[in-house]
Amino acid sequence: MATAEITASALPLTRSERSVICPVTGLRIYAGARALTLANAVAAVLALAAGGTFALLVGLTRTPSVSMLKPEAYYQSLTGHGVAALILWPIFFEVAAMVFASSILLNTRVWSMKLGWTSFAAMIAGTAMLLVSVISGKANVTFTAYPPLIANPMFYLGYIVFAVGVLLAVVNFCMTILLARQERMKNKSLPLLTYGVAVAALLALMGIVAGLVALVPAWLYSMGLIGSVEPIVYRAWFWGLGHTLQYVNVVAMVVAWYGIIALTLRAGPVNQKFSRLAFILYLVFAVPVLGHHFIVDPGLSTSVKVFGASFMGFALGIPSLMHGLAVMGAVESRMRRGGGVTGLFGWIRALDWKHPGIAALGVSLVLFAIGGWSGSAQTTLQLNMLTHNTMWVPAHLHAVVVGGMTLGFMGFAYYLVPILAGRRLFSRRLATIQVYLYGGGLLFMIAMQSWAGIIGVPRRTASIEYGGQAPTSWELPMNLMGVGVTLAALGGLIFILQMVLTLIVGKPTSDPAELVPSASKIPLADPPTLAAATANVGGPNDGGTPDRRLETPGAFSVMTIYVALFLVTWLAYFAYLTLHWAVN
Repeated sequence: MATAEITASALPLTRSERSVICPVTGLRIYAGARALTLANAVAAVLALAAGGTFALLVGLTRTPSVSMLKPEAYYQSLTGHGVAALILWPIFFEVAAMVFASSILLNTRVWSMKLGWTSFAAMIAGTAMLLVSVISGKANVTFTAYPPLIANPMFYLGYIVFAVGVLLAVVNFCMTILLARQERMKNKSLPLLTYGVAVAALLALMGIVAGLVALVPAWLYSMGLIGSVEPIVYRAWFWGLGHTLQYVNVVAMVVAWYGIIALTLRAGPVNQKFSRLAFILYLVFAVPVLGHHFIVDPGLSTSVKVFGASFMGFALGIPSLMHGLAVMGAVESRMRRGGGVTGLFGWIRALDWKHPGIAALGVSLVLFAIGGWSGSAQTTLQLNMLTHNTMWVPAHLHAVVVGGMTLGFMGFAYYLVPILAGRRLFSRRLATIQVYLYGGGLLFMIAMQSWAGIIGVPRRTASIEYGGQAPTSWELPMNLMGVGVTLAALGGLIFILQMVLTLIVGKPTSDPAELVPSASKIPLADPPTLAAATANVGGPNDGGTPDRRLETPGAFSVMTIYVALFLVTWLAYFAYLTLHWAVN
């Protein structure tokens, strides 16, 4: 992919490092940063493969007509699915994004390659310990591992070693940004992508600290070195990790959205300050928020639950709504400036929906929006009593984490990996099919899980039969859920094959049009070069795009409709509540 070869010997650091000029973005890519980004991306894809395999086993076991696994093996697979899909897959990808956003986007070297590879090695070691303990059957404690459930010490040690590796990656990320500011970014703002990843890194630091407070005593307890672990204390600190981590994933997903539109449409945010404020609000609201798990906890007062879980939980929806508006507004503004777009939603029709990046962005936005809608039931004190520990909860989680985050990461990976590898994506047509197959399977699965949750089907049980005592009405939605699980698993497999085949047999190319084709059906007037992509996602002092609010009536209309539907359905939940608890 190189168009020029240079060395970094003239820079302040003593080490000399080869670099190339990327033909797509015009950015300088150092060899170390490229290798470290690809290594973490490959590890992420492999972790996704493990998480998807466990997911298929879990989903089909919960399908009554199939019921693949016995209870012990079911809980083994459920533990593996939670660890691989909620921890390993997103964090490996986010560490890759850290290297990309701090070194490649800022045209500088990684601060310490030794620290980078040490971090990667620790994460791989932690991954191995976690997966070996799960596969060996010594950690059938589900993702949360609530005491007095106890796993093999290697399970907790794997978490701890992995967390230390992530901590080292965050340190390297921060020091690389400082190096870039010292070398070539004085008096300049960070690009928006780097700014967003920095917010995710800060959230990750808070989550890691909370996780270590929970997991270190649990590890000592598993070895018999301490007599007990207080379950409520463990639970509080564990969700300091688990819930904060979910917003690390959300912030990284939003970064992927901005990256996709910058690469495929040369589109930047309509208003830089608006987007940056939205990132900061995640930090403000995510710290004090309580997960929906605490709403039914007898150890907390009602006032704490209402403020921490309900009020702050709904507040966390504000930055997500802001970013949704910003991303759609950026796309609409870019398309309208291109000419040939008429009507309120003509910009949507002008997008190339056979383009895998646009397909992934669109489906990610839709599924994430559905997850926000369904999550309001867990966030509301009274409504949570109906949905807590039913299939409604995994429906919400899969819409947000799998539908929103994973599809956003997949869409970004379809361009990040080819750019770094200098190879054309193995098959764009297959990539587009993969997006719709994966997203469609998830949508169907989520709908069936929501139906099952409404009628009371519990989660985290290997069987819904209860010795033949369960209502027969539970069987249909759970059987149909298995169809969605299978389709989504097939879509996930295609993505993994795409990444592997792109790296192995993808056509070597330095043609920007082959690496990142345009996602517009119509010619874009005066399209900037992709060398200007960092300006489009840069700061106010870096040529960031001006305020163009009046050019985005369609995006405002879409967001207004969504908020209105959100409020209507939220009120409808209360109407449903009265069917269970009569008001006299």
